Amino acid sequence: MIPALRSFVVMMVLASAALGQAPGNRAYVGQTIFVAAGQQVHNAICMFCSVQVEGEVTGRVVVLFGSLNVSGRVVGGAYVVGGNAVVDSQARVGGDAVVLGGNAVYETDEEFSGSVYVLGGHMSHLTRVKGQSAPKRVTVSPKLLMLLGGLVLLALIGVGFTPRMRRAAAVRQTL
Repeated sequence: MIPALRSFVVMMVLASAALGQAPGNRAYVGQTIFVAAGQQVHNAICMFCSVQVEGEVTGRVVVLFGSLNVSGRVVGGAYVVGGNAVVDSQARVGGDAVVLGGNAVYETDEEFSGSVYVLGGHMSHLTRVKGQSAPKRVTVSPKLLMLLGGLVLLALIGVGFTPRMRRAAAVRQTL
């Protein structure tokens, strides 16, 4: 799970840094990013919209609250928060793929060079070539993610009230 969290932190840093558009990058809020066949973009970052890649993204794709459709090539990683990732059988993703709060749909393991993490969603059925080792695929179901989130929330509430109770007991002892 730690690589998934590290990838998520990288994604958030890239998303915030990319809003100061560098040459070759596309970063939009509320406007769909389309990379046409034969077109090349370095990074594609989108908030409240979708990214369609038919050409090539030489860096990373980050989608916050939208969907990602890849029928071309993404050299780096692909990160989706609050949406779905669909990767065609002819497409390639060179790095890790992280989907948080959505689903990942793909046909074969050859589409990804890195690992795939789906947290709070579902991953499509895998077809594996006999005798071929597959990269790591991790899925955490929405129910388990909600349960873990609830336990963390209860722990935070408990930690928040514990110091007050200790101070009250210390005040009573001094009287």
